[in-house]
Amino acid sequence: MEYPVGAPAPLQLISIGNATGRMSCGEEALACLRDIKTPVGVVAVCGRARTGKSTILNQLLGQSTGFQLAHSHRPCTKGLWIWSKPFKRVGPDGNEYHLVGWS
Repeated sequence: MEYPVGAPAPLQLISIGNATGRMSCGEEALACLRDIKTPVGVVAVCGRARTGKSTILNQLLGQSTGFQLAHSHRPCTKGLWIWSKPFKRVGPDGNEYHLVGWS
């Protein structure tokens, strides 16, 4: 799925090589995390393939499109993905933090 330049979008933080099984980090996702200067709250959704993880994260993000969905048995969000725009929140103690979605 294509997103307009600068628009929030899912970013792959960790990918797994099909042939080697080796993991590698996505530089754009790492840069997004490094830019956060406040504490981070994480919403993590994990589970088996084709069980609705991306759908749940899209709903939590208030997005009709976001994390890619497929109508087949082939997963489209293999590895670890984050949303490119963390949500700024204020905790019960009054301190700011950023909420990051992971799948």
